[in-house]
Amino acid sequence: MKSVELPTPDKVQAWRALMHVHASVTNAIDLTLQANLGIPGTWYEALVEIAFAGGSMRMQEFATETTLTKSGATRFVDRLERAGLVERKSCPTDRRVYQLTLTAKGKKLQQAADPHVLRVLEETFGKYISDDEAGVILNALRRAHMAPAGVEPAAI
Repeated sequence: MKSVELPTPDKVQAWRALMHVHASVTNAIDLTLQANLGIPGTWYEALVEIAFAGGSMRMQEFATETTLTKSGATRFVDRLERAGLVERKSCPTDRRVYQLTLTAKGKKLQQAADPHVLRVLEETFGKYISDDEAGVILNALRRAHMAPAGVEPAAI
């Protein structure tokens, strides 16, 4: 069995800082959206993921992008659908696949939430890093995100 190299103390501290920042930014977004639009931050996350995908995406992609399990994603989408924010339709080329599409109401809500979220992001994160630092962080996190567990990024 190949021995696994342990992360350096700086990498452990960076990961811990990432977790703390994520929690505080997510909490601030949630509080802001609840106060201003009456929606939880998780709803915004879902709507913006679908918007970033061009307004429509497969259910499996949605589950992956939002880090939900397949059954968790189904229950979550049920709530969004009941609120009239998304529509779930069978894919015309593969009836086993469901396509999620933002409704006009969902798109309007996502766009109304954008300025609130962007303001919170700047206040709780953006103002503490330069554009160059943001680029370094983005590249490192993309490499980590794209690497399947146990596979070296260079092997992808």
